[in-house]
Amino acid sequence: MIIDRYIAREVLQTLLAVMLVLLLIFLGRFFALFLSDALAGRISSAIVLDMLMLRTVTALGLMLPFALYVAVLLAFGRLYKDNEMTALAACGVGMGRVLRTVLVLGLLLSVLVGVLSLWSSPWAYETSTRLREEAAAGDAFAAVNAGRFNLIGGGERVFYVESLSQDRSVLQDVFVSDRRRDGLTLYSAASGYREHDPDTGVSYLVLLDGFRYEGRPGALDFRIYRFAKNAVRLDEGEVKTLKRRLQALPSGRLWGSPRANEAAELQWRLSMPLATVLLALLGALLSRTSPRQGRYAKLFVAILIFIIYYNTLGVAKNWVVRGVVPVELGVWWVHGLMLLLVAVLAVRQLGPRWLLARLRGQVAV
Repeated sequence: MIIDRYIAREVLQTLLAVMLVLLLIFLGRFFALFLSDALAGRISSAIVLDMLMLRTVTALGLMLPFALYVAVLLAFGRLYKDNEMTALAACGVGMGRVLRTVLVLGLLLSVLVGVLSLWSSPWAYETSTRLREEAAAGDAFAAVNAGRFNLIGGGERVFYVESLSQDRSVLQDVFVSDRRRDGLTLYSAASGYREHDPDTGVSYLVLLDGFRYEGRPGALDFRIYRFAKNAVRLDEGEVKTLKRRLQALPSGRLWGSPRANEAAELQWRLSMPLATVLLALLGALLSRTSPRQGRYAKLFVAILIFIIYYNTLGVAKNWVVRGVVPVELGVWWVHGLMLLLVAVLAVRQLGPRWLLARLRGQVAV
């Protein structure tokens, strides 16, 4: 029992370190992407952090199996390098006992991965889509950034503001192009401010000292007005339903679906917990090295196997969608090949006699 706890502690400590590194890389990359979208006016800056957290939830289902795989490789690589595995073998703790401990860890983590893959990830995809819908239907000026042209309402309105105050209420050098009505209306003003009518609940952009241009481009009846003060209504748009990604559908709806693409999506979600267990066992078997080789000797080969495994799963899923393979076969043949690889490595390290004796119940691990 002490040996099991020691092995589990080594793996879990390494798992936390690997997850921390992966999360830092992931958060840095996607924070930059969402911030770029906010600066370009594609999403509101108010939902950047929410979108980042939801995107992290969708990625955890894949990150955890990979992190456990790498953690097992690194943890056991150190044990082999420091001759601790040799000492354990001399004390009667064989590879079978070690694999059992890794299997228990893999099964426990696969439960968490299953929750993330089957329930949390679809919820996160759906919530992020709703956030985009609500942001698009909100105050038209909420996503405007100073110093750039901002497309609002699908390009029907264009805002340009040279500078904004800290609370986004006072504006300098304002340009507004509005195509929502017949023709084109342009506003150009030296300054402006935002005003909210508490009685009607409507927000206005009040422009000061500027010009208003109305008409159709190329027509002769173009009208120009000079104003000291002019109010532009900032309407809240209607909620436009965005197309739902397949990943946002609840798992209960996918279960038993006759559609090939929905069946493939469900198989992909179920594959993540299964891959967690298989990768954990594979990591323990691949980590076997001599002290001279070092703890990172098998890391390149192990990462290559993971890439092939993950990409083959994606290809198998695509084949199910396109009807190349039947839904019944689905992506399971990929897991079968991985299980076969694990079995071959286990037989090579434990020996066929151990396997036969284990099947007969003569070996206690």
